[in-house]
Amino acid sequence: MKTFYSISPTHGWGYGYGFFSNYRICLEQLIHHENTNVSATPYIDWTKTTWAEGFNPFKSTDFNFTYNPFDLWFDQEIPSESDTIKKFSLSLREPLINHSKDYFYEKQSLEMQQTVDKKRMKVKKNILDKVDEIYKNELEGHVVLGVMARGTEYNFHHPMFGVFNIQDYIKEIKKILDENTDITKILIVSEDSHYINEIKNHFPSSFFVPDVFRRTDETDEYMNRIHCWMNVSEKRENHCKLLGEETIIQTKLLSKCDYLFGRHSGIFCGAILWNENIKKIFKI
Repeated sequence: MKTFYSISPTHGWGYGYGFFSNYRICLEQLIHHENTNVSATPYIDWTKTTWAEGFNPFKSTDFNFTYNPFDLWFDQEIPSESDTIKKFSLSLREPLINHSKDYFYEKQSLEMQQTVDKKRMKVKKNILDKVDEIYKNELEGHVVLGVMARGTEYNFHHPMFGVFNIQDYIKEIKKILDENTDITKILIVSEDSHYINEIKNHFPSSFFVPDVFRRTDETDEYMNRIHCWMNVSEKRENHCKLLGEETIIQTKLLSKCDYLFGRHSGIFCGAILWNENIKKIFKI
């Protein structure tokens, strides 16, 4: 029989938030776990979050949670029925990760996060294989500018990181290309189909991962009201599982780019955390 510490991203309203908001909350607790030499085995548990298929707390919080979504995308030791599971509670005077920072230019802090991340967070091989296949077919051999064009509800809920529209992104991309003539291709990541299409139209030498869930007919009013609109969509089967996988794939691809551009957001910070090749970042 083993003892596990359950680490969950049930901060804020209690049901988690976006992928990398959840991820970095758990990583912060893992770092504390490592620093305090806790003997129990950590277990990342996203069970009671909006990443559980079919759970929409805006409709009802009465829900039968039957599985841990995190285990769909990451390999970790899973407790058995005979094991003891304790809730890991983080008690810090100062946060280990400031979620308003990306840490690209804070090498010591970033390396500390990356060390624990690489030790504890293991993306499943079948997902990594998809990343490698896309990279080889679409980006390998190019000098790539990765663009994380966050839109939709972000302006309303996170104005502290700036309020921007698609034209702001396009203007800044043009400037980056003018000043960095070695760039031969652009990787576009966005949760908004309109943003994808507009950037692609302005910069034909762009690539985006096809068949990924993005905003189509969702209204601004709906997205601002239901801030977890991406998670609770009912447009396809196995949506949350696919959404998590798509998030990981696109973030891993951004991490392989030579340059990274965007506003402060979860995936932008995630690409820096998983950085494999980024040499310089640009912020809108």
